[in-house]
Amino acid sequence: MLLSDIETALRQDLFDPLGGSNQRWLTSDLDRAIDKAVDRYAQYYPNIAYADLSTQPYQRTYPYPTPWNAAYPVWWIERILYPLQIYGSTFASPSTGMSASVVSGTGLSTGVYQYAVTFLTQGGETPPSPLVQATTSSGNQKVSLLSIPLGPNTLPATVNNTVIGRNLYRTLVGGSTLYQLATLQDNTTSSYIDTTADTALAVRALAPTVNTSGVMLWPPCERDFAEYSNLFDSTASLASGGNLGNQGAIGTGQGPTGTIAPSFTLKLSSAELPQDTQQVIRVFYATKHQLDANGTTIPEVHRDILVLGAAAYAMEAYQIPTNDNFDFQDGSLHDRVDDTKIPLSWLTATKAKREQFEARLQEIKRQRDFAYGARLHWGDVPYHWSRL
Repeated sequence: MLLSDIETALRQDLFDPLGGSNQRWLTSDLDRAIDKAVDRYAQYYPNIAYADLSTQPYQRTYPYPTPWNAAYPVWWIERILYPLQIYGSTFASPSTGMSASVVSGTGLSTGVYQYAVTFLTQGGETPPSPLVQATTSSGNQKVSLLSIPLGPNTLPATVNNTVIGRNLYRTLVGGSTLYQLATLQDNTTSSYIDTTADTALAVRALAPTVNTSGVMLWPPCERDFAEYSNLFDSTASLASGGNLGNQGAIGTGQGPTGTIAPSFTLKLSSAELPQDTQQVIRVFYATKHQLDANGTTIPEVHRDILVLGAAAYAMEAYQIPTNDNFDFQDGSLHDRVDDTKIPLSWLTATKAKREQFEARLQEIKRQRDFAYGARLHWGDVPYHWSRL
């Protein structure tokens, strides 16, 4: 489902011609109505994404996570899992990189490329290995990657954790940001030929910065939290102390205008505070849904809601020029022209569309609340269970 699909469906519902000079609404007007409908819909059924943060020693308060897309900032925090994985069950990043050599062929641009590798497990992925680089030239625009590190078979003395694959990462020519190049779905392959163009690579995932290669806790450990809490270790004190940086790193939460970075505080006892940076906090957050020429995050089953809401907003906007109508009668009572019923008709139809839109929003709100509230809890967990 793309934005163009919603535009077409909206014109059909409004009985507006799909082409020609008789259209009531410009495409830009419809896009504005669709955007308003997406805003309203997302307030009831937001796009839920997650980000992983490394813990900071003895710290409860952390900044909002960096969103998956800068165009869709974090609206609010939905839920928090901490700790995410069993302590001590993670693999270390590969200590050495692979070897990279230029070979004859085409595909890459000419210049310097950098490569790294990570280990994949059932739980997640390690941060990247040290970088290696290769410099391509005209006619030598392929890179052969050899001696790709293999992960340990298991992680002993803790739990049965295994490396099930590896991810290869590469920069754009002359760049420093690592993008996902390929996934090796085993722990035996030791070579790879890179011919992927920069244009194809630039839209792929970035390399991880948090080590999530450990064994996941089950059942998940969901934590209570407070947003904008202003507790004794609140954003104000952490900003002045210098330990509320981006994604929980060293830095400051103080903005250039004196504002404080949005943050949340985990409701942890002193005994449950993290002791180091080895644990992971998984933060689920709400954002606006994406709907553009590249795709959408809105479920197909809710397509009718968007069209319904956009039709209501488009008709509401078209109501304004229809108000400039008149009731005319000449002095001899020969001719009478009355088109004052048009604004009333548009207003009635607009209200009906808005009521239908709001009713559908209430339906999905009840569905979402029921699904969230139906999660089962396996018995009562004592308050000091984690210390037993």
